[in-house]
Amino acid sequence: MHNRNAGIAFVVLGAVLVVSALLFLFGNQREEKIAQVESERILQQLYKALPDPAERRRPSKMAQDTNGETEPTASTTEMTVVEIEGYGCIGYIELPKLERTLPVLSEWDYDRLKIAPCRQFGSSKTDDLVIAAHNYVSHFGPLSRLEPGDQVIFTDMEGEVIPYAVAETKEIEPTEVEAVQNSGYDLVLYTCTYSGAARTAVFCRRISDGKGVHPVEGMSQYAFLFSTEFHDNFADILLFCTMCATLKVII
Repeated sequence: MHNRNAGIAFVVLGAVLVVSALLFLFGNQREEKIAQVESERILQQLYKALPDPAERRRPSKMAQDTNGETEPTASTTEMTVVEIEGYGCIGYIELPKLERTLPVLSEWDYDRLKIAPCRQFGSSKTDDLVIAAHNYVSHFGPLSRLEPGDQVIFTDMEGEVIPYAVAETKEIEPTEVEAVQNSGYDLVLYTCTYSGAARTAVFCRRISDGKGVHPVEGMSQYAFLFSTEFHDNFADILLFCTMCATLKVII
């Protein structure tokens, strides 16, 4: 009798765990769907708020001090924020490899993260912008697929288009705030891993400043052997050698 009761208890407990897991899964899926719809709605309104190409302002020049050297001013470091659908926006980000285009909100908190990626630190004007997002599939979930050389494009609310190239993608600990806030890179994107135990961080360099990263730059010599570029070049060389050997046999 005791064994039977214990068995029933385990079955009930198992059923409760399964139901809880299903409710959690459906809740996450619903939350992600809402985020996808809301971010797309904000993005469409954001496009309309951008200035026409002819009206877009050039990047502000820095004020000169008495020695003729330049120093940053508030107008050159603060990003323009435009309120859209009740949220302050600083622009939008494009991840061509992942087929993602997402609005970027000006401030970070957990409620805003459920809507769209958010600026957590820095500015595109001072080359220290950090953007965080949830790991929704429609947001930064596939971020770990980005590799050195992949393109990232940020467009601010003044219409300035800033191209970047991925320099490095790696996992960091949730407590490594310094690693993203003061990374030394021009742009950092990050999100939680699906397990939540770590963070996926993507570090980028501006291309327009001559600091863009070639797809092979930053790779070790061993990683290069597995790169697409090496395989393409090796295939061409192998084909050429095969043709030469064939001609030699014919002759």
